[in-house]
Order: sequence, then structure tokens, then C-alpha cells
Amino acid sequence: MNKIRSISASADADIDLILNSNRTMNKIRSISASVIALLFITIISSCTEDTTINTKNSVYVPVIYGTITNQNVRQQIQVNSSSAYFDKETNKRIAKAIVTLKEDSGMVSKLYVLTQDSVGSGIYATKDPMMGKPGWNYRLSVVMDFNNDGSDEEYTAECNMPKALKVDSFNISKKKVGEYTLYSLNISAQDDGNVENFYMGKYSINGVWYNKISKYIAFNDVSLNGEYVKNLSVWNFNDVADKSKFSDDDAKDMIFMSSGDSMTVEFSNISKAYYHFIDECASQKNGSNPMFGGPPANISTNISNGARGFFTAYAISELSAKAPN
Repeated sequence: MNKIRSISASADADIDLILNSNRTMNKIRSISASVIALLFITIISSCTEDTTINTKNSVYVPVIYGTITNQNVRQQIQVNSSSAYFDKETNKRIAKAIVTLKEDSGMVSKLYVLTQDSVGSGIYATKDPMMGKPGWNYRLSVVMDFNNDGSDEEYTAECNMPKALKVDSFNISKKKVGEYTLYSLNISAQDDGNVENFYMGKYSINGVWYNKISKYIAFNDVSLNGEYVKNLSVWNFNDVADKSKFSDDDAKDMIFMSSGDSMTVEFSNISKAYYHFIDECASQKNGSNPMFGGPPANISTNISNGARGFFTAYAISELSAKAPN
């Protein structure tokens, strides 16, 4: 079976859009003040439009989400319907959509038709594995009769894939901050100069991927004027031995590490628009799910025609390290 890049490993796994893990002061979410200058190129950002959802009697709207990466996998797009504000049911998956993806280098272009392996899943995948290409533009088109008026509507989005981040080294160190023990993720890389950059990290610990957006590491950089950074701390995780020092409510949303843990991180350049999308989702109250739920939200989207969600492309640089004893 061809490898599929899953965006739904759990219920809307990649669409848990509330970036609230390790965000409170008590969780010691610290990174150095001069952090996160990585080897990024200038991001070509997409135009975005804001969609405000009414608090009560919300109108159902399409919710479209997908990412294209440079991994050789079957790329996926998820097509759902939002739910009304007081609707307790899960979101409806859209089964009757025509989903196409066009990649364009400026001189060469190719069109892909995405289909569902399981009809009714709302997850549309390329027929064969494909690798996104840094520097290329990607255009998504979703055609469907969403409002059942007998006429199809088209929902589109475009993005550009930045080149892959190059990190010279990645390691994990252990340190004490007050009464807490922290595991620090450190990188060495050349800053790209006086440009504003944005990046994201997805990670696994001992083979378990934390692939919800609520668990992503995502920040804009602080300019280091083209300096080379060595062992720059970009994120910290608390030691599981300190778990009892946190309230149950805090601890349930935190990711803890132990000595000897193996970690893999996928670092990526991301667009400014996608960064703001994640950040705005993070601001939603109490870890709600604004993209696939009913609560009111004012979340940026680059999907046209009144739909919500996001479509983006990024290249992945995968690095691994082991937590020290």
C-alpha cells in the first residue's frame, strides 16, 4: 500500500488548531530571548481573508485543510463542514467534492486529481506518492455543491513552498531552572540575515508523534543579523519527574520527557500567513477547536469563497537526538 501522509491520525489530528500546550508560565515554556534564527529564506506569504462566524445560529461553511510537503507520500486534503454553535455532533465529512492540486515552477506544471480511498471519509489523497518541491507554487481547487442549490461552487487557495531549513546540528541538554528540571532542544544554524522568518517543528518522542497543531512548536524569529548560532535553545520540555508539581489541568496538556527519551523533530519554514493562522487558533478560549467545531471564531484563512481552513506547503528537515541522563 502506498504511504499516505496522514492529517487525521486521530479525530481531526492535524486540525486540533489550538496551540495551547506548554503555554502557561507555570509550564516553564521558555526559549532564549534571542531565539530561533534559523536558516530560512524569505517567505512568500499568501493573501488571507478573515472569516467571522456568528456566535449563535452560525451558518454552515466548508472547512478545508491540507499541507503539501517535500516528503514522497500521498499528499492529503481534508474537506469537512463546520457545525452550528450549539451542535453537539461531529463535523460532517464532505464526500462529493472534486479536489485537484496544481504545481507550477513557472516553466513546468502538473495537475493531480485527489480521491477518497474510503468514500465518505472526506480525506482526499493523490493517487500516487508525490514530493512537493521548494520554490514551486501550489494551487488547490475544491469544487462541490455545498449548499445543495444545484450549482457547484469552487473554493481555491494558493501557496509557495519555501526551501528546506538546514540545521547543522540538533541536540538535547538537561538543565535546572529553579525547582524544575528541563530538557532543552538546541540547534546550530546560520541565520538568514535581516529578514523576518517563521518556522514550525513537529516532533515525536519514543516513536509517538504529537501531530496535532496544539502540539506544534511555532515561532517567528528574532533577527541575529546573519550570525551563526550554536546550540541555540528553541524549546523546553519539563521532566516527567516534576509532573506532580503541576495542577492536573495544566499537566494534562503538557508533554513531559525523561532521560534516555529519543526525539525526532521535523523543522520547517512556514509562511507568515500560516504562522498567524496557528497563532490565532491558539488564542481561542479553553482549547476549543474553532475550525472543526461551533464556537465563534475569527481565524485567518487563505481559502476563497467564504470557506474556512488553510492550505499551505513546506519542506521538512528531520533531525533526531536523545535526552541525556
